[in-house]
Amino acid sequence: MPIPALDENGFLPLGVHECTLEEVARRFGAFQDSDRRPRLFGQFRLFLAEARASGLVLAVIIDGSFVTSKPAPGDIDLVLVVRPDYDYLADISPGQYNVVTRSRVRRHFGFDVLLARDGQEEYGAAIRFYQQVREDPDRFKGILRITL
Repeated sequence: MPIPALDENGFLPLGVHECTLEEVARRFGAFQDSDRRPRLFGQFRLFLAEARASGLVLAVIIDGSFVTSKPAPGDIDLVLVVRPDYDYLADISPGQYNVVTRSRVRRHFGFDVLLARDGQEEYGAAIRFYQQVREDPDRFKGILRITL
């Protein structure tokens, strides 16, 4: 199913919309008054490759001004969806650490990330949090999900 049209306020309609990386590129990664969108999308593509290679991430939820009508979005907000039985205290490889560590992802890619175990309450809480419109917490918007 293609990414739905933005509403009159420049947001996706409420829901978690499954999509592909190519659909995100076509809809949100193209030049619009500045090179900010293509640059952010290039960073996102690199991050997604690392997330895929880590073997930890099942899906990525995409939010932030990047998935709005804003011509020059500030950043991309992500929820990294991991297995339901993921152990936050388990030892992981350096490559996996680089994908799930908020400070490293922020410094290297410029993205804000949260981790959430698929199907657990923390996943639902992350979805609800990211669906809120920051300027008006009583309003909600849609977000995107790419399954890896």
